[in-house]
Amino acid sequence: MCRSFQDRDVPEQKIEAILDAARRFPSAGHTQPQEFVVVRDASVKHDLARAALDQMFLADAPVLIAVVSDTDRSAARYGRRGVEFYSILDGGFASMIVLLAAVDQGLGAAFVAAFDDDAVGAVLHLPTHVRPIGLIGVGYCAEAPGRHRRRPRQEIIHLDRYSG
Repeated sequence: MCRSFQDRDVPEQKIEAILDAARRFPSAGHTQPQEFVVVRDASVKHDLARAALDQMFLADAPVLIAVVSDTDRSAARYGRRGVEFYSILDGGFASMIVLLAAVDQGLGAAFVAAFDDDAVGAVLHLPTHVRPIGLIGVGYCAEAPGRHRRRPRQEIIHLDRYSG
């Protein structure tokens, strides 16, 4: 996760490569509810950073990719569970692909899901059936990657049954 970006533009072909990978996200019942809003406009990025509980590093990212979910697509096949679960899960899959594809393009990225849904919707002019899933700042990192402790395998891998 990169939360400090160089003041350097990201070439459009890198963003296109990220989105080409991301549009292959898996989705429940192949409903494909995920869509992407690519934001380069400084004032829109600023408004999104404000909506994201003042996480202003998002405004400094050269590009923001908002992953949004058209819940009508999920609801058509799965009803309430499609809206409340699958559309969100599918958005997580799509977001992870954006993050991994950004790294493949030599970039850094940060996923943010802490935001006011209504405020993000207003900034992006989302219809009511399209919900924001995540905001992903993308650019060249201005910081070295941090090292964080990972839980050991024996704590997270269970055989046959949960053994917590």
